[in-house]
Amino acid sequence: MLDYKELNNTDGLAPWPPFSDLDFVNVLSGDPQHRGRHDLGAFDTRLQVGVWECTPGKFEYTYPGDEICTLLDGHIKVTDADGNTHEFRTGDSFFTVQGEKVTWEVIETIRKVFHIHNIDGA
Repeated sequence: MLDYKELNNTDGLAPWPPFSDLDFVNVLSGDPQHRGRHDLGAFDTRLQVGVWECTPGKFEYTYPGDEICTLLDGHIKVTDADGNTHEFRTGDSFFTVQGEKVTWEVIETIRKVFHIHNIDGA
């Protein structure tokens, strides 16, 4: 069992590939930096579970898999493809589907626990 009451810390977070290297991310403003860790799975597996952190900035993101996440810290605004903007803060959860394109605006550095299922496994 993974208990994120205990695993919600920054232990083991490491820099992840720069957004400029990811074809599913387009930075719109700022210089957001991210890092994370996998507690289950890896980048190339169908199932990934872990903790991810990102500094302020704004970017478009096309989800490579279905994802549910819960914010452990921070504040973001997420605008969906229909133009609806949602604000999330510590303790909030949301779900996105594979292929969905959203715009993230990280207001305060966020840290989240994530669960991603990618049927393609990549």
